[in-house]
Amino acid sequence: MQRRMSASAPGSIMITGEHAVVYGHPAIVCAIDQRVTVTAMPQDNRQVQIFSEISDPVVVALDTFEVSGPMRFVLAALALYRHRLPFGLRLDIVSQIDPKLGLGSSAAVTIATLGLLQAMTQPEMQSAPDPLSMLSKTRLHQQALGIIRGLQGRGSGADLAASLHGGLLGYQLAAAAADSALSGGGGREAGLFSQSPASHDLVSMSEQAAIVALPNPPQLSLCHCGYKTPTGDVLAGIAKQMLGREAAYAALYGRMGTCAMAAISAARHREWSEFSEQLNAYQDLMIELGVSDPTLDALVARARSETGVMAAKISGSGLGDCILALGPVVAQHQPAPFTAKGLVLDD
Repeated sequence: MQRRMSASAPGSIMITGEHAVVYGHPAIVCAIDQRVTVTAMPQDNRQVQIFSEISDPVVVALDTFEVSGPMRFVLAALALYRHRLPFGLRLDIVSQIDPKLGLGSSAAVTIATLGLLQAMTQPEMQSAPDPLSMLSKTRLHQQALGIIRGLQGRGSGADLAASLHGGLLGYQLAAAAADSALSGGGGREAGLFSQSPASHDLVSMSEQAAIVALPNPPQLSLCHCGYKTPTGDVLAGIAKQMLGREAAYAALYGRMGTCAMAAISAARHREWSEFSEQLNAYQDLMIELGVSDPTLDALVARARSETGVMAAKISGSGLGDCILALGPVVAQHQPAPFTAKGLVLDD
């Protein structure tokens, strides 16, 4: 029987490109130094036992379980690999990610679990000096995006890319993988896909997404507004407003994509002043989209008024949750420490 193994992956925050990224426009996402660790211990039966701080223990038959409940992302990953596992598993999950802030915890646990299972079902990796180098990261990202979309209905996979690769990343879905609800999005399949595959900062370019590495950002911090509207509800509200106004929304998402691409270009050249201007401009576009509210507007204005703060905007889908600030950590904000480390096996 195989030995005990573990894998960990970081959480993430969206820097810019929210909403438009789903439709194939560029975005920036950042891995943060709060991790989810999944440890697997083989069992001499066909059961899976899952232990986590966020739910009661889950015990299921490996061959017949249903994907549901608070451990649904872990179970969905197991469902992809259960027929390759000759044994049951005990999984212990430990998270450093603040559940109140979200911060890509679902993406992190999905990537960590998939990476762990991919390694456990490839015996040749056990003796490799660098098992992670043998993982198919493109395939892993594709599997994870399928899980997220299957359970949540939609998703860009930007947070998955951050959990997988770490760092500050430019990210863009290929047109074939993007939401096709809008036509005439303006600039889809341009942006990151227009660069040379030999570009030194290219992390991955596939039929699914283009991912580029960007320089380390200035200090990032977050402020939670005290409430959260589920992302699905935010998206459903926008979809309702969009009916009969598809062309106008496509144009708005096109402007959002242009703004995010300008931020990517500025980050590539470490032009952090221009980068900050583009983040502030994106906040105006989020207001135009209708996903800000008076509380978020006030938090953004207060953060921008603080000495040294270069930019402040919503981070995520909006109508609650967090705002992001670039610059020194100010009152009521929590540091969001950057990490270059993505998925790690046996850490």
